[in-house]
Amino acid sequence: MVDNYTMQVKYREPLLLFHNEGGRLVNVSGAAGPVFSRAFAARGLAVGDFDNDGYVDVLVSNSGDAPLLLRNRAGSGHHWLGLKLQGVACNRDAIGARIAWSAGGVQRSRLKTGGGSYLSSHDPREVLGLGTAARADWVEIRWPAPSGAVERFADLPTDRYVTIVEGKGVR
Repeated sequence: MVDNYTMQVKYREPLLLFHNEGGRLVNVSGAAGPVFSRAFAARGLAVGDFDNDGYVDVLVSNSGDAPLLLRNRAGSGHHWLGLKLQGVACNRDAIGARIAWSAGGVQRSRLKTGGGSYLSSHDPREVLGLGTAARADWVEIRWPAPSGAVERFADLPTDRYVTIVEGKGVR
């Protein structure tokens, strides 16, 4: 009924896609395909690698309608490394772990989170982008408390998923 009370807010709205250009977010929805010109009653969003190709896809839940799967086809020619972290002394899903990696001399890092969007949960695996580098120079896991252990790995396979178990290495 929100459409009946105000012109500024709509029940169904178009999806938005932004591109980070040097720290500035630019709306690129108009060039992202026809789905971005349609309106949805979108209320939740989950990200994950639906087809295990290393490119993170998006699943949008729509109130009263079927979900919408946006399959990521960008980034061909780039490499990746997928991680499933399994805690032993820390929490089983390793929520709070800090992951750092270097590929082609470029260092990056991220925090493993466990949250999601409204009534949604993201893929628990992490996809580390390697760009055009053929492999990661190294990957470092700082396991969350109470463990606090730090492990560094080299020579991990590229363009596939591996499981790293805290204190036990790659499985």
